[in-house]
Amino acid sequence: MNSNAPTFKLTVSAVGVMSDFAHLTVYNGFLEDIARGYEKLDLNLPQGLYSITLKLDGNIVKEHVRLTEDTSYDIPTPPVYSSLVADRFESSHEYYTHNAQHYSLEPTVPTDDTTEGGAIFLFFRYTDLEKRKELNTKQLSLGNGFSLLDADRQVLYRLEGNNIREDTDTGWMAFHAVLPIGTYYLHYSGYKFHNGDGGPDDIPPREIPLQVFKSNTCLPGLPDKCWQTQVFLTFGYGPIFPSMSVFIAPRKSGFINNDEGNYRIDGLRHKFHNGVYYLPEKVLLEFEQGQWASPMKGLLAAYVYFSSPETDNEALFRNVAQDLPALLGEDTPDVKALQVMAAQYYKDPIPALTLSQPCMFLAGVRAVIRASLTHPDIIVDDSLLEDITDKLYCDMVWTSYLPAPLPATKQQTGDATSGGSLTDSIFNVVERIIGDEVTPEEIGERLLQSQTVSTLLYYIEKLNDDLNVNDLASRLQIPPNVVKKTINHILAFSDSIKDVKSKPEQFNISNIDKLKSIQQ
Repeated sequence: MNSNAPTFKLTVSAVGVMSDFAHLTVYNGFLEDIARGYEKLDLNLPQGLYSITLKLDGNIVKEHVRLTEDTSYDIPTPPVYSSLVADRFESSHEYYTHNAQHYSLEPTVPTDDTTEGGAIFLFFRYTDLEKRKELNTKQLSLGNGFSLLDADRQVLYRLEGNNIREDTDTGWMAFHAVLPIGTYYLHYSGYKFHNGDGGPDDIPPREIPLQVFKSNTCLPGLPDKCWQTQVFLTFGYGPIFPSMSVFIAPRKSGFINNDEGNYRIDGLRHKFHNGVYYLPEKVLLEFEQGQWASPMKGLLAAYVYFSSPETDNEALFRNVAQDLPALLGEDTPDVKALQVMAAQYYKDPIPALTLSQPCMFLAGVRAVIRASLTHPDIIVDDSLLEDITDKLYCDMVWTSYLPAPLPATKQQTGDATSGGSLTDSIFNVVERIIGDEVTPEEIGERLLQSQTVSTLLYYIEKLNDDLNVNDLASRLQIPPNVVKKTINHILAFSDSIKDVKSKPEQFNISNIDKLKSIQQ
């Protein structure tokens, strides 16, 4: 650039839906990166030719500007596709938004008028009618394979029949239940596209914790103390779980398809999913002003902030972390997980609390697992949370995991345990790994299919250092108690594994001796 060239003001702005999350980069004529930021850039630059790149949700827009005078340049944001059926998203259509609004206000299952608490609202759909015609020619129900479980993993509702409302032609399904506060589980039994042992396109089983919240009255300006947890999920050949969006709205308000706050929540989720810890100024301003109309925005912002190396808003997020218990309930798993994350972030002592159920955010479960390395009692022994720590999926911001099968009915289980070769006590110890297998050979095969077992054996084989339970737990990213129990499982059935033809080479006498020494 000519150092004597006149300078002019260049204002570059992203305009349109999700502009808060549009990342702008300005390059000079030598393609050098000279400025970057979100939504708007105000620059003073020498006269010349400049390139501008806008990135949003995987879309890239490139523009060129010849700067010869003060210039304001607006770049429209590209179309956004989301599970959320919001007015300004490209994948929203009237036949989706109308029904989402309607059934978020009208329960699809009978409601006890005395039920205290909130609600769960589920809305599944395709991106549009044409995709439904292409991907679901038989017009199968989107509720196939889904159930809602209570805190004890007992089936409350299957997403079928009179429990749901749906239009298999346009491709949507709605479910709405008024429920007491607490933890629930959205269970998906999986889908096989191929016969036999499965193929690469099969969709494995998955379970996702969902929380129903209720706030106390100490926070001013809340329209309702009971909240509705709203889940939006897009389908392709099956459910596309990474697309899931979750919102928390006042129960009596239901889903509002033109709520500006929902766009920011979805933008935060998408950035967080991609490992970008970005909080727009407008979001921070809301918390500074004490606005709590959208609890999910507070949850997401806190998880984003405590996951990042950011240090500019420490005092603000101390306040956010202190307000969330009153807003959502101090005993809820996500509130407890955020207290752990905040302590890790501020380098404070880990609070004296315990968790037995998983929280909705994967980052929260990860934080609790990290804390368990030094505070093993933070995860309740033999709890669901402990059981799922080595079965987590990591393809979305929400906690999800490979679940145990749905509880069988009494008629189904009447003869299941009477003729088995394992005693009930032994079966209860290892049932979540070995399933229904009963012969030693079957048990050995099933144990070796466990990723935790195979990975633990790998470290035992490859690492010559003296290993202890905490070291293995840190490497495996699971709690120490899970490592101990896995070692116990391997040793208890070492004879079964020894006879398996496909056993890994790491399973040998030397490594078994190492496991025994670690166990001691």
